[in-house]
Amino acid sequence: MKISVRLPRRRQSSRSGLYFILCGVTLAVQAVFLTPAQAIQDKLTFASRDINEMWARQFQQLGRSWVSPRVYIYSGRIQTPCGVMNNWNAQYCPRNHSIYLNEPFVRRINHQVGDFAAITVLAHEYGHAVQRLLGLSTVSRYPVQDELQADCFAGFYAQDANRRKLLDPGDIPEATAQSYASGDPAFDLNAHGTPNQRVRAFHLGFDQGFQSCLSYSTWHQRFR
Repeated sequence: MKISVRLPRRRQSSRSGLYFILCGVTLAVQAVFLTPAQAIQDKLTFASRDINEMWARQFQQLGRSWVSPRVYIYSGRIQTPCGVMNNWNAQYCPRNHSIYLNEPFVRRINHQVGDFAAITVLAHEYGHAVQRLLGLSTVSRYPVQDELQADCFAGFYAQDANRRKLLDPGDIPEATAQSYASGDPAFDLNAHGTPNQRVRAFHLGFDQGFQSCLSYSTWHQRFR
């Protein structure tokens, strides 16, 4: 992902920050200058702000108010309002409207698949925040619908970033590989979707945009 850009020096509210939890201490981080050799944490800082700004624009078009979730990067086990978060995990917690990303987990994805694969994980969790704010998760019949819709919203972010020429040629293949790797071996209405379903959901958002993702809220036939 092309993120060698100077970010505006402006005050960042606590609601839209990226937070690192080290030894039980939470640190707010604001990036000022990003270079091609930056660490994955810096890339996630940029991506978090970029995803926030995209959803703020989209919600404005919808006539709705966007509330930025907090994003926490953590190592080890941490206690959250939604329970204990362990290693190798990423999760949106609706109880405090926050996203939790395990640092070894996203670092491994960045190393094995690529930086945009890790960013796609973040964009997926933002998708759950979108569902919460729009009331979409309350009308889904099965949990798998929420998960695939969040994949679709991640694809919509990729579409928007690509339109603004932020993506490198290998970024969409990275996101596709990550979507496939995150799928469940067998279909389960109460799980995340099969590898092929997750890839299709991501590409639906990437190819057709936001409105196409809304079909998952009342969708029954796309399972097969």
